Amino acid sequence: KMDPRETQVQDLIDDDPMLHDSPDPDTSLGRRAVWIEARGFGDVFARVVGDPQDPLMLYVHGSNQRNSSMMWNLLVEEMTDLASATPGIPDRFYHVAIDCPGYGRSPGDRQTIRSYPGAFLQSVIHALGRKDAVCISGSSQGAASTFNAVLEFPKLCSFVAVCHPVGHAVQRYSAIKQPTLLIFDTEDAGHPVSVGRIMRAHLPTPHYFEFTRSVDGPWEERHMGEELVRMLARHW
Repeated sequence: KMDPRETQVQDLIDDDPMLHDSPDPDTSLGRRAVWIEARGFGDVFARVVGDPQDPLMLYVHGSNQRNSSMMWNLLVEEMTDLASATPGIPDRFYHVAIDCPGYGRSPGDRQTIRSYPGAFLQSVIHALGRKDAVCISGSSQGAASTFNAVLEFPKLCSFVAVCHPVGHAVQRYSAIKQPTLLIFDTEDAGHPVSVGRIMRAHLPTPHYFEFTRSVDGPWEERHMGEELVRMLARHW
């Protein structure tokens, strides 16, 4: 039996555990840094917010060489506020944003998250004392890895949320039963909206959004949290 109180997580001993982070506007978040001992994959650095006994929200960044868990800072902050104000879902979650192997502070091979997405994310979740997560959120290549992990382990999470997702052979996504939030920028040639529309057609329960950055600005930064919470509330 998994128990979130019996985790293989070590608090990071560091004079400045938020090194390179900007200070949180809301210090009550209590964001902190931890090392997660993921069996088979070694130490994984993560930035976390919340009580480890609360439902788990896991965040997976993309493959740009400068990407890391920091990209999720604003979304996590927004999610903590929105969850507490949204009826029908828990008012608190345990938010864990990881540095995938070879990125940020995590040692290892950057190919890991591409080659072994299911095994790696399952190992992280198990190291956190869980059998599954409430939601896995992914960006770009992290979204592709999230999709592939859920295809490999269908019970890995109950919800999926992705922004600017990469996808391969997306017809396979018809097997993904989880409600899925998808956000595409129509001007982002690296993440073609045409592929997003095919994803929408094949996913059984899509919550799909398109925006145009030159017109709408950074829509995903302003709205991903509220749409994710809305999806949770609708299907909880």
